[in-house]
Amino acid sequence: MENRKSERLTDSLDVEIVAGGVAYSGLILNYSEEGMYLVTATTYEVVDIPPSSKIEVKCKLPTGNEIKINCEVKWFQTKPTPYGVTFSMGMELIEPPQAYKDYLASR
Repeated sequence: MENRKSERLTDSLDVEIVAGGVAYSGLILNYSEEGMYLVTATTYEVVDIPPSSKIEVKCKLPTGNEIKINCEVKWFQTKPTPYGVTFSMGMELIEPPQAYKDYLASR
């Protein structure tokens, strides 16, 4: 079931993702050197981000470093709620910055 190259860390990191020129707030729920899983805040706009799409993830690490990571969407799903729609996705990281790698190594 698990096809991951490295262990995922479970944590909550606030993020902003930029897909198709639109920014969305969300949370990274788990991550590794190669990938991450995130869920967005509720929105009223139904979005479809197809696999292989390139997006940018911006976050502030607990170390205080603000980073941007380019990612490729591997899977995407939406979930209706009484207040709108949330979406979640699994992503592969494209050349993560050194500050991100250093943070992972310190965990």
